Amino acid sequence: IRPKDGANVPILQVWWAAGVSFSRGHRIARVPYDCCLPMLFDGEETSMAYRMWTNGYDFYAFHHSVVFHPYDRKKGPPLFWENSNQ
Repeated sequence: IRPKDGANVPILQVWWAAGVSFSRGHRIARVPYDCCLPMLFDGEETSMAYRMWTNGYDFYAFHHSVVFHPYDRKKGPPLFWENSNQ
């Protein structure tokens, strides 16, 4: 849903992104990560979005981009499972 008259307000949307998620602390207490899916990476955001939305949470996007991933860098960072001993 786009704001009317070009107002600079968050935009209601259907996707949740773990890398740019802001909420009050009660969200993780009320809708914790699924204990039966340890080390879930691909699918984590979809699973959490379904569970948060069915528990009454809405998702909003920034009106303008505020974060990004530099996908074109020459050497990417290690993947999370490659850092298991840290």
